[in-house]
Amino acid sequence: MKVEYKSMFLGVVLGIVSVFTILLLFGDVKTEFSIKTGGELANIDNGINVKIDKNIEDGKEVTNITIVGHGSVTKEELDKELEKLLKEHGINKNDSNVNIDMKINSL
Repeated sequence: MKVEYKSMFLGVVLGIVSVFTILLLFGDVKTEFSIKTGGELANIDNGINVKIDKNIEDGKEVTNITIVGHGSVTKEELDKELEKLLKEHGINKNDSNVNIDMKINSL
């Protein structure tokens, strides 16, 4: 059996180009790549969970923010995390439609 390398190479190239073209046209793929190094191990799991809910009550949008610290988390760390998230989401904590609930659960 004679293998024609030129035709096989052309078929492989056309297949790869076709797959990438279809993925490019029909796929909205967002990827995120991160690397954690040994020096950052203490900061990987800081024990802070945040939940932001936006609801409509009586025709007004109400934002409920729940921030819970676990273990040896301090109130200052919760405040820093809250300020960072408020800035990211563009939420003004002084609005009357923003409710913030903070808790620290010790071990």
